[in-house]
Amino acid sequence: MDELRNEFLDYLEIQKGYSDLTIASYRREIDDFITFMRKEGYESFSDANYQVIRGYLIDLDHRKLTHSTINHKLSALRSFYKYLYRDEQVDDNPFKLMSSLKTPQRNPDFLYLEDMLDYLDSIDTTGLLGLRNKAMLELMYASGLRCSEVVNLTLDCVDLNQNMMLIHGKGNKDRYVPFHDVAKEWLTAYLESARKELMSAQHERHDYVFVNARGRQLTNRGVQDIVNRTMALYDPIRKIHPHTIRHSFATHLLDAGMDLRVIQELLGHENLSTTQVYTHVTKEKLQQIYAQACPRKSLDEVLQKEEK
Repeated sequence: MDELRNEFLDYLEIQKGYSDLTIASYRREIDDFITFMRKEGYESFSDANYQVIRGYLIDLDHRKLTHSTINHKLSALRSFYKYLYRDEQVDDNPFKLMSSLKTPQRNPDFLYLEDMLDYLDSIDTTGLLGLRNKAMLELMYASGLRCSEVVNLTLDCVDLNQNMMLIHGKGNKDRYVPFHDVAKEWLTAYLESARKELMSAQHERHDYVFVNARGRQLTNRGVQDIVNRTMALYDPIRKIHPHTIRHSFATHLLDAGMDLRVIQELLGHENLSTTQVYTHVTKEKLQQIYAQACPRKSLDEVLQKEEK
């Protein structure tokens, strides 16, 4: 089973061109299924039938996993068995019979425009790391970058003259993303001072834009820690994720009237349906504005006051 798993992962890397993070995710899900199979006494992927998979689902449920997590595992295994069937390693793909579990519709978490700007303005820029934090978070909000896109951004992909970046996005899809002058100002200040000092102190040499305290490439966990610490200083009660900044970027552009397909391009979404989730957020804001500005409501309020 290990050998077939490795062949599939090689196929994803070489023929499909999937990113390292995506391949690592497939590995985790397949390894989890292999562990279950071996615990139940099965030694071949061809042993998996409907009853075996039902048992696996029961095991996942006992582990208190969310429906979204279980669906992710099913999707990975469905693709894996499709590969095995095409390669004639199994007689059928039993995961085709398994429907995804229902998950509640959840709007993306975001900060309102005023909160977002106040949060960014609250960042302490004294010190090398403070300047890095400010430059990074301003750039994330200016361009709606994913966490992985931030940590993998290199100097040769940033054009400060044109205020443009080449982003190597999810699924190895490249896109050009602009950024505004405020982000450019902080990014330039960081590159000319803080980054150089952080790297030279540890004799590091690489082209990654954002570095940690040791001058090495910043990690996803590092970005999360920065977001946690800066938000704790701004609002100790509020908890956000780096993706919250990306969601805020998209929501604010949609509120400002930008076309949904342009936002889709900026975010690097393959399907428009992925971007359309932000329309639910803006509908709520439209209802709030309408409730405040509706003339009939204003008249009704006047009449109610007169009656009192």
